Amino acid sequence: MQLDVRDEAAVRAAFDEAESDGVPVSILVTCAGIMPAGKAAMRIAATSLREWDDVLAVNATGTFLCLREFLRRREADPVPQGRAILLSSAAAQLGGYRGSASYVASKAALLGLTKIAAREAAGYGVTVNCIAAGPIEGGMFDAATTPESAEALAGRIPIGRIGTPDDVAAAALYLAGAGAEWVTGATLDVNGGYRMQ
Repeated sequence: MQLDVRDEAAVRAAFDEAESDGVPVSILVTCAGIMPAGKAAMRIAATSLREWDDVLAVNATGTFLCLREFLRRREADPVPQGRAILLSSAAAQLGGYRGSASYVASKAALLGLTKIAAREAAGYGVTVNCIAAGPIEGGMFDAATTPESAEALAGRIPIGRIGTPDDVAAAALYLAGAGAEWVTGATLDVNGGYRMQ
C-alpha cells in the first residue's frame, strides 16, 4: 500500500488495513527516507528551513509516527517476538562527511529513538534495534554521487564495494529473527568497514 509516513492519520489507517484480517503486525521496519537532491555536501549556513523541515518530517517524524503506532498496538495486543527495526545511517555516526545537515540530523535522531523505544517496549516483548547503513546502491546514492566519486568511495571501503539493498535486508532479517531475541537498543553497522568503532 502507498503511505505518507508524515501523515499521522495515514499511518494509523495503514496499520488498520494491515491488521484488518485480525493478524497483528509483529515486525516493523522503518525505511522511508529522503535527502536533498544533488546537495549532499550542503553547509548548515546554506540549509533552508523548508529543506530542514521536509527531511526531518520524513526521516525522523515519519519513523516516530510508525514506531509509535506499532508500539501502541503491541502494548495493547502483545505478540511473541515483536520487532521494530529503524534505518539510520553511518552519516549520522560520522557527522556526515557527505550528507547534508538535515539528513545527518534526521538519521542521528533515530539512534536515540532506538534506545528509548527499546527500554519502553521491552516490558511487552518487543525489541527495538537500528541499522546504520553505509553507502548503499540506489536512487539516493545515485543522486548524491557521480560514477567517479562512487568508485573513489568504494575504494575507501575495506570490503571494496558499495553496499546493496540485500546487505541491509540481511541485517534486518537477522534482527527480525529468533536469533536476535536478546538484542535490543543496539545499532548494527552495515557498512563494509566504512566506519568501525
